[in-house]
Amino acid sequence: MAKISISLPDELLNYIDQKVDNRSALIESLLKQWQKQRQDEALAAACAVIDELELGWESEWQNIAITEWEASG
Repeated sequence: MAKISISLPDELLNYIDQKVDNRSALIESLLKQWQKQRQDEALAAACAVIDELELGWESEWQNIAITEWEASG
């Protein structure tokens, strides 16, 4: 696994240390959530384009995609 280094203001670092035991795990978790959110947004945008272009999505498939997207967020 690659390592990275980030700089945070002392007051933010102190706040994080008061709230969690493992700040690295917190940062990793936040980045994974951000990545998933970006992927979900891209999927939603693609679904919107398909809907606008009327490329043949049946309403049942569209509803399933929307439901899955809402459940993931």
